[in-house]
Amino acid sequence: MGRRSLLRFLAAALLAALPGCLSPTLPLPPPEPPDSISPQAATPGLWTVSGACLEGAIVIVFNERTGAGAVVEDRDRDGRYEVQIEAELCDLAWVAQDLGEDESARTTFVVQDRTPSGLVDPSACK
Repeated sequence: MGRRSLLRFLAAALLAALPGCLSPTLPLPPPEPPDSISPQAATPGLWTVSGACLEGAIVIVFNERTGAGAVVEDRDRDGRYEVQIEAELCDLAWVAQDLGEDESARTTFVVQDRTPSGLVDPSACK
């Protein structure tokens, strides 16, 4: 292969690879709403919130009313998180996740007793 052919080949390869570098990356998806939310019987005002996340993600759960929340890393990489936050029934909260340099959008939810099969009392916060 001559020098000119080699240069053409390298230029074509570079031009073919360039759009891949310039294309935007997909945003990190927001987590689903928590699948389990329950008040702590021993500590009134403290709720356990758990749900699914991306494996290895850092998960933030934040209570809008109190202005406080909790952060946990999925260190065992099982795609699950569990945190305790201070809250009252019907507070508005959100959950988000970070993975590497990527941050997800927030998923809002209402603090009320929930199991993986659904709300314990669907009329509690109406």
